[in-house]
Amino acid sequence: ITHPHPRIQFINQNMRHLTGGTRTAFFIFFTSHIVFTLLIDSQALIPATHVPQFQRNILQWYTKTYNDNLMTPPHDLFLKTFVACEILFQLPFFVVASYALRTTTPGVDGTGWFRTACLVYGSHTATTLVPILATFYFDEAITTAERTVLFGFYLPYLIFPLWLVGIAAGSEDVFGGGRTASAAAKGGKVA
Repeated sequence: ITHPHPRIQFINQNMRHLTGGTRTAFFIFFTSHIVFTLLIDSQALIPATHVPQFQRNILQWYTKTYNDNLMTPPHDLFLKTFVACEILFQLPFFVVASYALRTTTPGVDGTGWFRTACLVYGSHTATTLVPILATFYFDEAITTAERTVLFGFYLPYLIFPLWLVGIAAGSEDVFGGGRTASAAAKGGKVA
């Protein structure tokens, strides 16, 4: 379907697969998420006595600077369960996705298990962000300015996963192999 507006055409042509700038954006998202998961988020589960001082200092600086009460110890049980899922399920996906997005060799196919993993990861992560964002929205201990900054930090972790779900749901090959999910269901090819 062609759309007369050039911005819509750009989105249709350039943002519905993991190609070009979209591929680069997701690569940066996943590789940075590996770092943040290991350095910051993991501290919600690991006892402070087992965390290096530099790492505790980073978390302490972050929580005091941005008044992120969610990441301030002691951590709520719901956050601990989300972080456990992040470490056990999402972190391995971040590594595989980073590899798949970085390599140009046919190491990971954009169909099959990788497409399914994109759907599962994206759906799960987007769902976990709803109570996290609600926590900030209803937290009376933070100012509007602090809330705005925290939303700015956390919204990419909602937007990118939802975007990935849209890519994986709309195409049989997330890397742009030529068939969309709707065309594949009809047995057709995309021109």
